Amino acid sequence: MNKLLEPCIELAQSAGDAIMAIYKKDDIGQQEKSDSTPVTKADLASNDVLVAGLKALAPDIPIMSEETPIPALAQRKNWQRYWLLDPMDGTGEFILESGDFAVNIALIENNHPVLGVIHWPAKGITYFATANQGAFKRENGSDTKMSVATPDNLTLAVSRRQKIEAVSQYLNTQFATIAVGSCSLKACIVAEGKADCFLRIGPTGEWDTGASQVIVEEAGGCITDAEFNPLTYNQRESTENPDFIVMGHPDWEFQKMISPHQR
Repeated sequence: MNKLLEPCIELAQSAGDAIMAIYKKDDIGQQEKSDSTPVTKADLASNDVLVAGLKALAPDIPIMSEETPIPALAQRKNWQRYWLLDPMDGTGEFILESGDFAVNIALIENNHPVLGVIHWPAKGITYFATANQGAFKRENGSDTKMSVATPDNLTLAVSRRQKIEAVSQYLNTQFATIAVGSCSLKACIVAEGKADCFLRIGPTGEWDTGASQVIVEEAGGCITDAEFNPLTYNQRESTENPDFIVMGHPDWEFQKMISPHQR
């Protein structure tokens, strides 16, 4: 698996370059998909780079991507190993030109993420992890090992666009906030200790959490659904996630601080 990591980092960075070549241009090719979410030329350009690169790297490993048709469960339920991609997490932020969007590559083995790469092209930062090998942040060619912050004052990673009440209604404690766009970047902020928790309220896909999950876990945190149950990968016909919680240090009593709920 480790021999796959560096090629995946390079691929994520190449996909990021493809995104940045379109960023802030007059025509980004914005369209609306059947699920009413936006897609742009940049999403599709990134997807092309990732799919071609992964097929060349590991032709025997199937690929599931947000930007390609998802096979029926009957066709994929026996996949022991597959790539799970979000070519651009944070398309809305790309459209609004905030810079908070990321390329996500995950390798899933036996329904659990074991490799994750999240590249933040606007800042040139890459977060990555493999199972049992730690989580790291690469910036300016230097790798720093990441770990979740020890409990002090609770800091919540929050959306730039969502009303805080959407999240605060489930919290039974006081908290500070740090605003970042993109689900996966908020998870990375928790992994590197800049925030302690992130509640995602609203629809996401399994590709929004795959890479984040292994990075957060290797940094000492965890991701569960909003009732504190494990997330699933490739075990349901739908690939939509429930609401979920990214939690930092295990010494926080998150189950007392957060009221569980179903969407």
